[in-house]
Amino acid sequence: MATERDNAPNSTAIIALTRNGARMARTLAESLDRESTLLIDRRFREEGDTGETFDLPLRPVVEQAFAEFSSLVLFLSAGATIRLLAPLLESKQVDPAVVCVDDAGSFCVSLISGHVGGADRLAQEVASHLGSRAVITSASHASGTLAVDLLGREFGWQLMADSTAVTRASAAVINGQPIGIWQGAGERGWWPNETPLPENITVYPTLEDLAASACAAALIVTDNIEPLDTMLADKITVVYRPRSLAVGMGCRRGVPVEELESLLSEALEENDLAPGCLAAIATAEIKRGEPGLEQLAEHHRVPLTFLQADELNGVFETNPGAITSKSERAHGLVGVWGVAEPAALLTAGADELLVTRKKTARATVAIARMKFDGP
Repeated sequence: MATERDNAPNSTAIIALTRNGARMARTLAESLDRESTLLIDRRFREEGDTGETFDLPLRPVVEQAFAEFSSLVLFLSAGATIRLLAPLLESKQVDPAVVCVDDAGSFCVSLISGHVGGADRLAQEVASHLGSRAVITSASHASGTLAVDLLGREFGWQLMADSTAVTRASAAVINGQPIGIWQGAGERGWWPNETPLPENITVYPTLEDLAASACAAALIVTDNIEPLDTMLADKITVVYRPRSLAVGMGCRRGVPVEELESLLSEALEENDLAPGCLAAIATAEIKRGEPGLEQLAEHHRVPLTFLQADELNGVFETNPGAITSKSERAHGLVGVWGVAEPAALLTAGADELLVTRKKTARATVAIARMKFDGP
């Protein structure tokens, strides 16, 4: 079973073992807009070269780079590159992206992990810097259609489906079968505005409309935990979890993270909201440095933002209908009429709450859905 490699994220090894390859590799290393390490055959090193040199044979150099970097650019023929990589391959989920460039610099070939690993995108980037032609053979790219396994990746959406469902849905897209999309949350710009969707892909206004359709596959973008197995039993279903939930939270001094986590988990569970969709946690400026809140944000890998008292109080004037409670006691103690509800609304840019204030003796929480541009 494939396991995660220890590849450094967004790091690229640029490997050259000919004089012309070394020349192009230097150009690429200077212009590539990502962290990169230049590896050149010692015979063609020049004064002023940065990076590292190596002595032949090439295989151990490639093996080490394959294990340590998230992407590789080899100035080597496709055949030779494949022979070097073959014993190292595990799966597209863990293998680094690999692009090879011929010695004339005519073609940049996306060879390994084109979709998931980003080799297709890297090949285009390398080609643009070298004046070469990117060669990309991924079916969705070649046919100009939607890539199921990449939908929303630029926004951080989490793909919630097993590999079999993703493969079957991808095949349905490529083969022109009817595909339905329903989006209940998240960013709207997952398809270029200037490009019409392929004819076999339809965006449905409601989940019920999609369920009633004759679509072979359903792509669902939601932060709700829905009973989809029953509703979409006749369809290949792929779910995406966007980062779409803004949490407002207030607490007394010294409340442990365990208590805050329990309150948040209850609020999510009671409202059928997915924990993986948290986008941010917000609180009052006076709570800056509160360990429990800091640890909670760190645990969920989201930013912790702090709002000024006048910002929080302003919501009570501009959108009083969205607020369910106003605390005289809190205003007297810290100068705000409330924290959790206005903090959630402000952070989400929303006009209403998904979850109104839920409290314990020492903490409060409220949740709003992030507002994104688009219909």
